[in-house]
Amino acid sequence: MNRFVKGNPLFCIGCRTCMVACVVAHRGNGIFTTDPESEDFYPRIHVVKTKTKTMTVQCHQCENAPCVKVCPVGALEKGTDSILMHEERCIGCKQCTMVCPFGAIQMKSVADEGTVRVVANKCDLCANTEEGVPACVSHCPTDALTFYEIDSVQNAVDKKNLQTALDAWAVKEGQV
Repeated sequence: MNRFVKGNPLFCIGCRTCMVACVVAHRGNGIFTTDPESEDFYPRIHVVKTKTKTMTVQCHQCENAPCVKVCPVGALEKGTDSILMHEERCIGCKQCTMVCPFGAIQMKSVADEGTVRVVANKCDLCANTEEGVPACVSHCPTDALTFYEIDSVQNAVDKKNLQTALDAWAVKEGQV
């Protein structure tokens, strides 16, 4: 994978704006008609609160995703940029939820031909939206969520490594 969202608990205030933005992006409803307390509020990102920290939980778009490997019907698939969920194939066996090391896959109810069935629900990096950046990231009021592409991460690591080497050289030469 080369794209993922990372949350920073130092900046997260637990406002759940990311959750609302996610639901609005995937349902197409306006923000004022989306009720976080309604029965059909199924965000693909979740806010977890402890006594001292608030943090988001979302799919890490794993390179060797255990959810993809365990799905018996191929409802989860490794795409070019993310792990894709094919809701119409999902049989609701919950195996993906059990093997996800991050607890990022939840189950949701879906109306299907007069019945209700349960299917997996996970972050798809807003694959079907036009923004280019996941809705949770673009709407976070504290910039606690960051959208990474693997090239930009590698560039950041390379820059940091170069700066560390230059700093070490400066110390060795007595310039610091």
